[in-house]
Amino acid sequence: MPHNSPAKDRPLALEDRTPHPGWELIEFLASIGADEFTMDFLYVGDDGKAACDRLVQKFAFASLGQLTRECTVTYANESNPRPIEVWRLSAQAREVLREFMPEGIFVSCTSSDAWVEDVCVYRRGELLFGTVLHEKYAFVRLTEFEWQQWEARSTLARTKPKSPGL
Repeated sequence: MPHNSPAKDRPLALEDRTPHPGWELIEFLASIGADEFTMDFLYVGDDGKAACDRLVQKFAFASLGQLTRECTVTYANESNPRPIEVWRLSAQAREVLREFMPEGIFVSCTSSDAWVEDVCVYRRGELLFGTVLHEKYAFVRLTEFEWQQWEARSTLARTKPKSPGL
């Protein structure tokens, strides 16, 4: 199988998180060159605005500023691709993202006044992974070779015995 075959969108089943463990997927994408991400910051009420501003500040160290990127969620009167806030997908940024999405990238955490959702991951500016959580939809855009790599890695992760306490 050629390594440079065209990328293809592959939907992920969000109801069954076992075949596609979210954080393992993000780590895999980073391993194949994913270098940026975006997300939506959402909040409820006046208290939520301040909480949301604190969330945004936690990611300031990884900010790449406004860049034009394809998005999975587009509202009325928005273009796609469009300028949006983009962050570096560093190991430190992934850890902060885990902190604010404790149940994973496929779950909207709305138990607080502010939260993040609808994560998109990019490689050299091209959309590689996207979610639309209110629609329970996610996909990866991988070549056949990359998809086979992911399938092998996710199968291994599912079948590997868990250590006590994990």
